Amino acid sequence: MADNDGISEEKPESTKDEEPFVRHLPEKGTPGSIRILDRETSEMVKHAESLGIDTVFQRQSKYSGSSVCIEKRCIFGSQGLCCRQCTMGPCRTRQEDLSKPYKISKGTCGASADTIAARNLLMMVARGTAAHASHAKHVALMLLKTAQHKAPYSIKDIQKLKAISSRINLNEENSIEGIANNIGQSALLDILGNEDYMRFAVSYCPLDRSLFELGVIPKSVGHELLEEGHETSMGTMADPTSLILHAIRLGIADIASLVISSELQDVVFGIPKPVISKIGINVLEERKVNVVIHGHIQLLSEKIVELSEDMELVDKARRAGAEGINIVGCCCSGNDMLVRHGIPLAGGNLEQELIITTGLVEAFVMDVQCIFPNVQNVAWKFHTKLISTMKEGRFTNAEHIPFEEERADEIARRILEAAIENFPNRGKDIFLPDVEPRELMAGFSAEGCLDALSRLNPGNPLKPLIDSITAGDIYGIVLFSGCTSPKASANHAIIAKELLAHNVLIVATGCAAQACAREGLLATDATEKYAGAGLKKFLAELGDAAGIDGPLPPVWHFGSCVDNARVLILISALAEKLGVRIKDLPFAASAAEWVTEKAAAIGTGAVALGITVHLGVAPPVLGSQAVVSLLTQKAEELFGAKFIVELDPNKASMVLLDHIEEARENLGIESKGKVIPLSC
Repeated sequence: MADNDGISEEKPESTKDEEPFVRHLPEKGTPGSIRILDRETSEMVKHAESLGIDTVFQRQSKYSGSSVCIEKRCIFGSQGLCCRQCTMGPCRTRQEDLSKPYKISKGTCGASADTIAARNLLMMVARGTAAHASHAKHVALMLLKTAQHKAPYSIKDIQKLKAISSRINLNEENSIEGIANNIGQSALLDILGNEDYMRFAVSYCPLDRSLFELGVIPKSVGHELLEEGHETSMGTMADPTSLILHAIRLGIADIASLVISSELQDVVFGIPKPVISKIGINVLEERKVNVVIHGHIQLLSEKIVELSEDMELVDKARRAGAEGINIVGCCCSGNDMLVRHGIPLAGGNLEQELIITTGLVEAFVMDVQCIFPNVQNVAWKFHTKLISTMKEGRFTNAEHIPFEEERADEIARRILEAAIENFPNRGKDIFLPDVEPRELMAGFSAEGCLDALSRLNPGNPLKPLIDSITAGDIYGIVLFSGCTSPKASANHAIIAKELLAHNVLIVATGCAAQACAREGLLATDATEKYAGAGLKKFLAELGDAAGIDGPLPPVWHFGSCVDNARVLILISALAEKLGVRIKDLPFAASAAEWVTEKAAAIGTGAVALGITVHLGVAPPVLGSQAVVSLLTQKAEELFGAKFIVELDPNKASMVLLDHIEEARENLGIESKGKVIPLSC
């Protein structure tokens, strides 16, 4: 690793002028302190309680307090100050200057609170990166086997395949199979090889020379994870700055892994196009065989959706007494099927247990990530067959049908047949909430946005967007990313409505997009209801140019969590067109209800690339002043971006608007009310 040029080795000290990392703590009973359930979720939770079933909401309610003002959770773990790296521990430390009843400032080995918190954060980011890189590995292998005619997939977008090859500088092959093979091999080298730098990172991420000088450009993910495992082992790396810089390096590796998955999936399954669908538990149908797909890796889900229309299987379902087969999505596998096929969403990570309690699910098909182990306990009370499909995600009480790319059709058929055969076992304890599903539009992509904008200006597609930003019709853009949390209070929707009123365009992915959809913000009529006048004008013009009946929705659903890559590609193109860096744009990200290690990895990589990230749930680092400084003041000096923690969603909206206003002023877009057009 390169020397830590420009980084002081001295422990950062707090000053009165520094902005606090956690800006505001909501009081109990106010937004941000307790989850406020929508009507559909409330009805389902009450139904689950009546059956003696506990869900994530009941389990969370046993831990009172906000995500920082912990009353029943471990204060040491919450602040990142618990170390379990060796059997001399576990050790629980405190910063020396904190007036707390515990005065232990070092672990038994002498590790400080700063070392422990930094090491814990690095391990958290590493696990998130491993998850996304594993996804990328599966997709790269699928592309390779497709190119070699060993898997029952096909390349649907040859133009994109060639564009990827050109972007990562692979131009020696002419045949489609050869190009696909080389791209797949390059992706695998990025994940498991020994190159100087990840090819997808240097080709897709806007990397400044300063990032190379800091030593934060990753080699392969496997190399970085090996180094991380060694560094965080007992008695090895003790320097908090080096640990955080390695977390940054893994964060960039995570972003590159997202790019691999998103781009290569587009090649095989096609670039999404806008579709109209619905979200809500009532997308389950009483007269059909219901199959729920849950997880993140869409390879098998694509085949399940495809074969659900196979007439042999449909006839079999009818013979079993059903009217057909109904595929619905949950979490990010659901998002993938939504944006490509219009498959409706039953819910996200918070609703997965509730979906089963309807009694209508014949098969609950799981791949990996964000799957609550408690779905086993819930399914046990119903006829629902739990089916795990990936070797990384096994469950004690689930039938395991291992996915193999070569046998994708056979495995999907077997799963659908199992669901059909389970239909006659459905009990009479059926419950659906008295709430209609919400309509939504999804399927946005960088290519789709540029295509729509080109209808306003064929020669310069980005100019209408730039002109709208310059005029203030679009005040700024905010990416809503991450999960939904039982700790938070519908933060996504609260923040979104405030930003929309101030003409901020929202792009969204993952369960954050679903949270907005559940509030109706992805429907075209939401533009009239929530968008400011300028944003409303822009969305109406774009909708008219796209030939739809009405404006585009004010929140654009870009897909699953790996499709944050789509937003990065679009924003990078905008910055390049303007001749500025991403950090200079009136753009930010909000992970208002983040939960997982994957979210930590995405956020860390985003900050490294110049995107300021708002967190609505405090990260477990607050016990270390040094780590807090590295993620805020020092990060802003090095990357032009930082983390901002604001738990109150109303105040978070103001923080994001302040950030956008400052960026606009720095770009010279507005000066004392005078509009100065940007050159493009």
